[in-house]
Amino acid sequence: MDGPLENIKTVDASVGSTKAINISLEGSVAVAADVSGEGTNEMGGSMRKATMTSGPVENDNGLVGAVEISSNIDSSVGNVDDRDASGSITCLDGSLNTGNVDELVTVAPEATENLQLEPKVGMVFHSEEEAYEFYNSYAKKKGFSVRKGHLSRRRDNSIRDRHYVCSNEGTRQEHRTHVTKKPRPLERTKCLARIEFKVNRSNVWVVNKLIEEHNHLLASPNKIHMLRSHRKKLPVERAIFTEADYYYGVKPSLMYDSQSEEVQSMGDGELLVKNQNSCLSATRLRDLEKGDAQFLLDILKNKQSEDPSFFYAVQIDEKERMTNFFWADARSINDYAYFGDSVLFDTTYRTSRFDIPFAPFIGVNHHKQIVIFGAALLLDESIESFIWLFRTFMAAMSGRQPKTIFTDRCAEMSKAITMTFPDTCHRLCLWHILQNVPKHFHGVSNRESNFQKDFEDCIFGSSSEEILCKLWDSLISKHCLGNSAWLKDLYAATEKWALAYLNSFCATMTTKQWAEGMDNLFKIHFYRKLPLPKFIAQYFKALVQLREKELFEDYESRQTKPVLLVDIPVLAEAAESYTRTIYVDFEYEYKSQLACLCETIAMDGTVYTFRVSIPQKCTGLVEFNPSNITIKCSCKKFESMGILCMHALKVLNNNNILYLPPQYILKRWTKYAKDGTLYCGPHLAADSSAQESLISRYSRICHKAVSVAVKSALSKESLEILEHGLDRFIAEMENMFHGAPWTKQTQDVNVDDAMQHNTLETSGICFDGFEFAAR
Repeated sequence: MDGPLENIKTVDASVGSTKAINISLEGSVAVAADVSGEGTNEMGGSMRKATMTSGPVENDNGLVGAVEISSNIDSSVGNVDDRDASGSITCLDGSLNTGNVDELVTVAPEATENLQLEPKVGMVFHSEEEAYEFYNSYAKKKGFSVRKGHLSRRRDNSIRDRHYVCSNEGTRQEHRTHVTKKPRPLERTKCLARIEFKVNRSNVWVVNKLIEEHNHLLASPNKIHMLRSHRKKLPVERAIFTEADYYYGVKPSLMYDSQSEEVQSMGDGELLVKNQNSCLSATRLRDLEKGDAQFLLDILKNKQSEDPSFFYAVQIDEKERMTNFFWADARSINDYAYFGDSVLFDTTYRTSRFDIPFAPFIGVNHHKQIVIFGAALLLDESIESFIWLFRTFMAAMSGRQPKTIFTDRCAEMSKAITMTFPDTCHRLCLWHILQNVPKHFHGVSNRESNFQKDFEDCIFGSSSEEILCKLWDSLISKHCLGNSAWLKDLYAATEKWALAYLNSFCATMTTKQWAEGMDNLFKIHFYRKLPLPKFIAQYFKALVQLREKELFEDYESRQTKPVLLVDIPVLAEAAESYTRTIYVDFEYEYKSQLACLCETIAMDGTVYTFRVSIPQKCTGLVEFNPSNITIKCSCKKFESMGILCMHALKVLNNNNILYLPPQYILKRWTKYAKDGTLYCGPHLAADSSAQESLISRYSRICHKAVSVAVKSALSKESLEILEHGLDRFIAEMENMFHGAPWTKQTQDVNVDDAMQHNTLETSGICFDGFEFAAR
């Protein structure tokens, strides 16, 4: 509205004359200036009035729908509640009166929903709802929750003043009648952040006091919706991870709900992979329904058009038929970079020829929740198929091998793992073993109610070879199973599954809790007897739901603190570092060490050996070096699971080590597990000797850029920051290119051309010996 001044008439009520006022609209600020003299009201004070033009106008703070009074208001704002309707404060529309207002900046109240302000002392609002909504909107932008605090009223029950405080204000009061066995996590941190309003008899709310500083972490943009005063459904703008994402590309007639997205046009530059060295034979175990293969391919192409980092590959057999499929989105690839140390490759679909041949790669995140790294559809189960799949998986995950991979018993799969994961420990999944028990011992399970429990005790209670032998012999003799060939084969492979032989990191995949979680995953999310289109939709729906659970646990771990068993440094440090689910496990170990007996049995130089035991229960031999605070226990809990066991904690406690040694706080179990730079694979690592090729460096930087984009995808604000930063970098690069010598530009063009022709070289670890042909 910049332009010439507009002359607007206003009436001075005290003298009955008409005066001209120039209204200059500078930007979004309406400033009234009396050009014909100063009008005087009946109260003897000076006042200037302005008749505003219609439409929403903002002041210099961007305030819409509120009135800001300058510091020239008579006395302090603190006394505003003591003035009546005919006193010192009156609004322009009749609700606010002042006897000494030198300058009044006002805005139209039409667009109150667009509040984007920082609160300031002196701001005025016309109702309690307006005041609360303003501060709550500010809190949402900053990342904290608002709670209603102090309230005082006059004798006529009208409000005199009201405080709105941060939800972390104060401390929790202890219960007067009983002690809580399992207290809720602590949310309050004695935060002083607040806003205080004074209210006059005309219900005008004026900001009297403001404290902006918080003493706790504020919620990140992707977790704001979980704060109590902002709880509602997630915004639609969740980039590539929206709740509608799992419906995208699926025909409306094949969905559960009538709401679905239209299928967009597909690109033509996709690749099919054919193995030249050993073409798959035509002995496929099953085929998809007519049209399902093309339907799946169209969905994968559509996903890649939405998200350039979406990875998929298709294997064809000697008859040029699409046989095996693999796919992983950018979030799954990122998750593998953080939690890919232990992987379960699940092929339970093999139990029935009518099930979808679905095979997901599954892991454990820092909250002990299930996370999916990718999925496959396998129509052929030959060694060649498994080799292709594992190499493709490695290519998607930057060539990083897991420390441990769990599978079901399958000879072809075992050989393929040996060939493709030479540095990975292959173990049999305990959940798969439990799934197979009812199939082999259906009659025994129905006849003897304790059989399942005895079998689970044998699986999960075998912490040593001696205990395993005792439990196994007891199981065989008690239930008369000496002739079971399945049990004999299982016992012969004890080194592949027994806890007594753990020698690699397994996260929580060897616990009973993990087996129960896997049961729930497939019962709730994966109905394998669904038609393929509905099953694929269910898969993407499961991804969204699992990620929402992780987001909620991130919020809970960062915004709350567990109630400590005892207020001692080691527990305080664990509570500060670990996620709340891992802290519960750590506290259990610490509580258990209180009942342990500890005795020194050997000393070799600076290394002491202790026997730590609970009478008639588990025993651990602990080696402790006080010179560098290193500790190792025979139970191998830290090596296999990543937290210190009760035996090690007992030795540390007895040697007056009151803090957790930092090397025993595994980052993958902390609240900050997903902070920092992603793993880029051994062949993409930075070369400090400056011998790294340009193509290798290009690939490494691409991985970093994609990981930043994926992290930013959950927040509109983060994406804006990233986009502005990229625009700035692009401008800098353009300046560099334009200023470079002609010979240097020619070299850069050659390098760029080489990158275009060798895009797939970065995945050579997977695709050696494969021919790529456009389809």
